[in-house]
Amino acid sequence: MEMTLEQASRLAEEAHAGQVDRAGRPYAEHVFAVRDLLAGHGQRAQMAGVLHDVLEDTPLTADDLRARGCPEEVVRAVESVTRRAGEPYGELVRRAAADPLGRLVKLADNAHNSDGRRLALLPAEQAERLRAKYARARRILEEGAEEGRPPGEALPRATLLVLYTDRVEECRAFYSGLGLRLVRERHGAGPEHHAAELADGMVLEIYPATADRSTGAARLGFAVDGRRAVPPLEPGRRVLTDPDGRKVDLRVL
Repeated sequence: MEMTLEQASRLAEEAHAGQVDRAGRPYAEHVFAVRDLLAGHGQRAQMAGVLHDVLEDTPLTADDLRARGCPEEVVRAVESVTRRAGEPYGELVRRAAADPLGRLVKLADNAHNSDGRRLALLPAEQAERLRAKYARARRILEEGAEEGRPPGEALPRATLLVLYTDRVEECRAFYSGLGLRLVRERHGAGPEHHAAELADGMVLEIYPATADRSTGAARLGFAVDGRRAVPPLEPGRRVLTDPDGRKVDLRVL
């Protein structure tokens, strides 16, 4: 039997019992707010909204949801907004934007996280950092609504540049000196880094070097017209690897 919205809400409340948000409020209040913001998009959207954090923040798995009768469309949407181990926040947002239902859920999640009343409960520096982070994510998510439209003449265009370096603070100072407004960020257990939104929504990120990505390594992102690619590419999102081993995030229109 298919799970109902009421059952999904009870499951989310039980799964998040005892958890609190950054301001110390019960975490269930957040997922209920996301659910309610999606009321105009139907019950499956609301189900995905109320369950959107259970895979990331509780012991529940996607198979647990399926076993309880959660529709596959909802499970996929929840998976699309669930952060993977070591995944940069920007990549999570782009992955969510590629799933029609996941994009709606992430937009609602973003709207509630960006609420000035919630941010006002946090220290000013943290609130400002989160405000900038959510603004960048919202830009990516809103662009996702345009993927079904004919590609414009502005394509291809750069969307992402991630630099890896052993001199994070020196690079931050250098690019800040050029006028870039870099914001310090940290996603979950990932490394602290700096990010800035440039013209046309492009994002520059400065990450500490790792064993796999030494100083000088880079990750790139582009929005491209799939009809002009060789061979042609179907619309959607994918990650390719160039001949030098750099990861290339593509948004194909």
